[in-house]
Amino acid sequence: MAKQMYQTARGTKDTLPSEQPYWAEIKRVTEKTLLGLGFNRIDLPHFEAADIFSKGIGMETDIVSKEMFYIESRTDDETIKLALRPEGTAGAVRSYIQNGMVSWSQPVRLYYIGAMFRRERPQKGRFREFYQTGVEIFGDDSAKADYLSIMSAWEILSRLGLKNLLVYTNSIGCSNCRPKYIVKLKKYYKEKTAKLCPDCQNRYEANPLRLLDCKEEKCQVLTKSAPTMLDNLCTDCKQHFQQTLEYLDYFNIRYDLDPTLVRGLDYYTRTVFEIVEKNDKGRRNTIVGGGRYDNLVELLGGVSTPAVGYSFGIERVINLMKEQNITPPKLRGVEVCILQLGDRAKEVSKKIYDSLSKEDINVYFVPNNDGIRPQIRTAVKLGATYAVIIGQKEALNDEIILRDLTSSSQEVFSSKIIAEEVKKRLVKCECP
Repeated sequence: MAKQMYQTARGTKDTLPSEQPYWAEIKRVTEKTLLGLGFNRIDLPHFEAADIFSKGIGMETDIVSKEMFYIESRTDDETIKLALRPEGTAGAVRSYIQNGMVSWSQPVRLYYIGAMFRRERPQKGRFREFYQTGVEIFGDDSAKADYLSIMSAWEILSRLGLKNLLVYTNSIGCSNCRPKYIVKLKKYYKEKTAKLCPDCQNRYEANPLRLLDCKEEKCQVLTKSAPTMLDNLCTDCKQHFQQTLEYLDYFNIRYDLDPTLVRGLDYYTRTVFEIVEKNDKGRRNTIVGGGRYDNLVELLGGVSTPAVGYSFGIERVINLMKEQNITPPKLRGVEVCILQLGDRAKEVSKKIYDSLSKEDINVYFVPNNDGIRPQIRTAVKLGATYAVIIGQKEALNDEIILRDLTSSSQEVFSSKIIAEEVKKRLVKCECP
């Protein structure tokens, strides 16, 4: 009988050791950037009440209607419908309300990093389990918050070394001006519905704004002549969006206006934006997507609170780093191996191990009776930069041999100064 060969579930993947430097660098740069801009980390549950997503994201969106993973939780009294989170904003809003953040000093700036889940067709850069960084700003209705949201994403990507980035942005108005625009939009499409793709035919009634960002060629042809939201903004929305663009101009962030950009979630209002690589003309691999969602906190049971945020997919950023030949820094692995010969050397080796560890040096030491050559081979295999060699003679003379494993050169030092000497050399190695 053939053995069962288990595979990863469709749409998931293992992150192997060779990939880990990319993940570590993205997390390092993300956290350093966001903490430096006044954001604080929050960790949210991987599953929530399903209603949070259906109310917040919208029942007619692809995410809710086609892509959510549902879980049923049964108790003696009731059955609760839960869902694995397909995005982070709705959960962040739930946390803002539940934890009384409205009473905190405003604005509240939060970020999170974690897995999201969508039951969509797996393809390049798209998985059913994927990782996002999300950023949310609550309690600030100014254009400065819109700018800070866009700028923080731009800074993260730039600090990672990514080039040829471009922000696409638009305003989709507010509850005052958008309904009037939707009337005009539906009037324009009314006699053209037969020419739309099946999805857009459904969107005509359920979510007409989504008619503008369909990727089907025949729908894009019709979009070119459709009325735009930018020409129908109320005075407040027009001023808000203009101020946002002025901030982007002042700080030299490259952007283009796209009157067809609406994003795929119902909760967005006013400013929406995406960041892409300029050669991605069809914007099939958007890196960052976000915008303002001033009504969502109230919709989910809180007091009326303006908010803006975004998310970016970590896998997509890694793909772009590889395409642009960006090599992340090597992770700090084993820096020093202690090699010992003889029982007396074993006692001294433990003291050397302790002194190196106290200096935050990654040191590997396992006492053994192998000869020096096998021990050196082990040190090289572990990727160590240096080997500290202690034999019976060195143990008696209070000395050690420091061997550079990259050049095979070696020197003798007093054991009292070895930690200082190794640290100095490792710091030198890290210099550009």
